[in-house]
Formats: sequence, C-alpha cells, structure tokens
Amino acid sequence: MRHAIWVVCAVVLSWLLWTPPSWAFIQDDVDLLLDTNSCPVCILNEADLSDLNLQKANLKVAVLAESNLKGTDLTKANLVLTDFTNADLSGAVLASAQMNGANLNKAKLAGADLHEAEMTQANLGNADLRNADLRGAIMLSVTLGTADLTGANLKDANLRGVNRSRARFCNTIMPDGEIENRSCPEQGS
Repeated sequence: MRHAIWVVCAVVLSWLLWTPPSWAFIQDDVDLLLDTNSCPVCILNEADLSDLNLQKANLKVAVLAESNLKGTDLTKANLVLTDFTNADLSGAVLASAQMNGANLNKAKLAGADLHEAEMTQANLGNADLRNADLRGAIMLSVTLGTADLTGANLKDANLRGVNRSRARFCNTIMPDGEIENRSCPEQGS
C-alpha cells in the first residue's frame, strides 16, 4: 500500500513539474512569499517578482513558469525542483542558490549571476545564458540542449555528465579557463 502511495505522489509531482502549466499565479501565494520569504510548493506562474530581494527564500518545488524575475536577488535561495519554464531571470542574482532538479527550460538568464549555484540534474534546455556568470557552478548531469552560452563564464564549473554537443558556445570561458568559439558566426573577410 505504501509503495502505491509513493508511486502516485511521484507521478503527480512529475506531472506538476514537467507539464507546462495553464494557470496563473495565486495572489495568496505571492503575499505569503512577500510576507515570509518562504513559499514552497506555491503557484507563482506569470507573477511579476522583478527587482525584489528574495535572498535565502524558500521556493522549493514552486511553479514560477513565465514569471518575471528580472533583477531579483535570489542569493542562497532554495529553488530545488522549482519550475522556471519560460521565466525571465535576466540579470537576476542566483549566487550559491540550491537549484538541483530545477526546470529552467527556455528560461531567460542573460546576464544572470549563477556563480557557485548548485544545479545538479537541472534542465537548462534551450535556456538563454548569454553573458551569465556560472563560475564555480555545480552542474552535474545538467541538460543543456540548445542553450545559448555565448559570452558566459564557466570558469571552475563542474560539468561532469553534461552533453554539450548542441549548446551554443561563442566567446565562452570554459571550466579550464580556455575560450570556446565553436558556435560563433563566420566572420566575413
């Protein structure tokens, strides 16, 4: 009986995290986050949370798909298994954030500060990581897909188990400090 309950819970959780949501944010959840800096398992789709100070916030397993988090400070936040599908995190600070298993598919992270973030098994497929700071990030078994890492800094990042074959690298600082330019447009002569 316990095994069946765990299976049902796992299926429901998987569906919630990997199925594109079709509902908007719940105002009570936004209010709870703003009042307590904690809102695990909250529905915050399409919420405007831009330019907020959410350092050390607990948003574990929250749904923030298509939310506006431009310039928001999420330093050391708990974002484990959080869904950021299509969210705008441009210029956000996610330094030392716990993002293991987070879904950042198609997220806009241009210019974001992700240094020393823990993102093991996160989905960064098709994410915009142009000019992102990923120094020292732990990215074990991350899904990159066709993520754009043009101008990103991956110095000392741990990319073990990551398939980089389709990701875009142009003027990208790799973990060893070398510059990768394999995806740069051809320069005219």
